[in-house]
Amino acid sequence: MQSTSINLYQSLVPGIGNVTLRMRYYGLYAWLSQSYARRVGDTNPKSWQRYIRRTEALYALIAARRGGETGVAGGNWARRKLSKVAKGSIDFSRDAELERPNYFAVTWGAYGLAYGSQLSQVRILCETAAHGIPVPSEGAGEKLATAFEQELGELAAPFQRSIERARVTHSDLERFGRLSPSGIRKTGAERSLYEDVLFARDGLGGDDADSRRASLVLILKLTAQLKRSPTPDDVRWVLYAGKDGNGQPFYAGGAALQNQQRRWHDYHANDLCHVTLEALLKFTLDKLGEYPRGIAAQVLIRRCADDIAGTGTAPASWGAFVRAVAEAPNAYDAQSGASEWNLAQEMLAASGALEICSADTALKALVLLALLHRRFRADSGAATSELAQFDPVAFHSLLTESRFLDQLTEEPFARAVARILEERVMRRHLWVAMRKLRHQGDYTFLVDTDDGLLRLRKKDGPIFTNPRLGPAIRFLRDIHLIDDDGLTPRGAKVLQSS
Repeated sequence: MQSTSINLYQSLVPGIGNVTLRMRYYGLYAWLSQSYARRVGDTNPKSWQRYIRRTEALYALIAARRGGETGVAGGNWARRKLSKVAKGSIDFSRDAELERPNYFAVTWGAYGLAYGSQLSQVRILCETAAHGIPVPSEGAGEKLATAFEQELGELAAPFQRSIERARVTHSDLERFGRLSPSGIRKTGAERSLYEDVLFARDGLGGDDADSRRASLVLILKLTAQLKRSPTPDDVRWVLYAGKDGNGQPFYAGGAALQNQQRRWHDYHANDLCHVTLEALLKFTLDKLGEYPRGIAAQVLIRRCADDIAGTGTAPASWGAFVRAVAEAPNAYDAQSGASEWNLAQEMLAASGALEICSADTALKALVLLALLHRRFRADSGAATSELAQFDPVAFHSLLTESRFLDQLTEEPFARAVARILEERVMRRHLWVAMRKLRHQGDYTFLVDTDDGLLRLRKKDGPIFTNPRLGPAIRFLRDIHLIDDDGLTPRGAKVLQSS
């Protein structure tokens, strides 16, 4: 189910990743690729790799010297380096080498870890048949490289020398400060090109750019409604609930934006289902921990189900339980104990790694599961279309779980809970863990089996997937469409024209 959620959000914000943390790296790499081709031209991948790592190390030093910058690879190393070399020039050649990767341990740096794939997806960088070194695309890539070069201005030559020599003076770092992530000017070609790429204007933006544009417009609309910079939780919950935390309705706009909101709704509903089942797994593992000598799987499942059913007056059947669950008018209402928001927060807080998940918490997880089941059955058309694209064997989803829960309608409540714990939680975990062992060599089992008994190996708690909303909001702030007070004048213009 986690894999389904990941696949859903990847299609909602293409071209932005969870670890592409600052917009200006896109321009930096476009310029770097062009500069490397002109000044070096070596098609040996190791030479390109060294050029990347030296540039990223220099960029980290620039950001550290300026201060207040976030989302910069190698920031901790850069601050340590500056504290050790208070005067004179700073030699970072050895720090950037693979043999001594002090600034960043990932082989290809932040480019390989985060930015390379996204730069390709938005068609800023592209491959060539002649060699393996990426080059700026004829559209966005070359324009952005030129715009970044213009921003460098008189700093272009000393900046390039610092990269090639892997040495920089403190005075140069001071001068380079305007190149840091927060240094994008409010006017100029560079900022405008970032906006054009993000919002898919003039044929820019790459694969599935319309989906990214629609998601960003929804974020701008929510920003205008909240009159502040939204959090990732604001975005995912408002698009799910259709209301903000104060109960104010959210209106997406035209048909395309309504469809995109619906897709976000389906993603978040699927993710809620995913963490609900993970919370039930945590409850089962905590119960297993009470038997250090081991317990038969069927006995464990029965005792877990009986504990949950015994927390109150048990309904006659799963169907009766679903019908009796209270439904809050606003799923994002922090004041209503019946809202999905509150149920999720209480469930997550009580299911952490250091907490013991009680039967009361497990019952709240089932209440949330019942709410999701009921809402899905009431309006399943669009969600079915979105989720039916996934192979139901390899990818479980709210669709597959709702079909399973439909089979339990007449089951006695305790029996239905036992089936959920056995068939959708414990067997699922063992199946996934076995696939990882066979195909990846990773041993991820949370339980061990010995002579027919289960024993606890380690615990794991529920956690939401991270749908790239943090970086998306940060990008909009980087290009001056959003600030702490909400939409900027430029952001309002972009929203009005979208």
